Amino acid sequence: MRARTLTIALCLAVVAAMAAVTLSEAPPRVVRGVRANMDVAYTYGDFAACQGEEVLPRDISAMRMSVGAGIGPTVHVKVYAGSRILTQGSHPSGWAGGSVTVPVAPLNRASSNVKLCVAVEPNSEPIYVYGVEALPARAAVSSEGRTLPGRIGVEYLAAGHGSWWSRALLVARHMGLGHAIRGTWVALLVVALVGSVAALAVRLAWKELP
Repeated sequence: MRARTLTIALCLAVVAAMAAVTLSEAPPRVVRGVRANMDVAYTYGDFAACQGEEVLPRDISAMRMSVGAGIGPTVHVKVYAGSRILTQGSHPSGWAGGSVTVPVAPLNRASSNVKLCVAVEPNSEPIYVYGVEALPARAAVSSEGRTLPGRIGVEYLAAGHGSWWSRALLVARHMGLGHAIRGTWVALLVVALVGSVAALAVRLAWKELP
């Protein structure tokens, strides 16, 4: 019984420590970029394109690319000043949704009129690329030299100014909006339900462990 108690206590301590570390981090904030509002490209294979006249903010840590997939492949981004690479990064396969956030090496100063290139590795599922309408002279150009109907949507992210702990009340208020039953107490209800599930899981583990 002592070994079972120590095992469960250790697991709970690890989960609590991971939650505390995660909530102590600062969520990213968007410092520059535009929200995509149209389809720019669609393919079942790989995809690569570049667009110029981008402004790269200083101290960014990631780029949120408007590339969607059911199960996404590896995505690479590179930012050029002329032929020189200013920063680059990759996101491994396995992501899903309407965008993918690619971490990049931050720069200590902003750079204007740079070229942003994104490359999506081959995928057996469809790849959707979203963006905003632009004149042909400013539109993205695929690796085959085809001018796309717009620019690929990208948001530049930097570290936030406060941890998730400091945003707890704001998150609780947002959780209580847009529902038939409104109020900040909705967040407390969610916490109570999660706690109940955790308690049941601990009880089940207690019975199953030798």
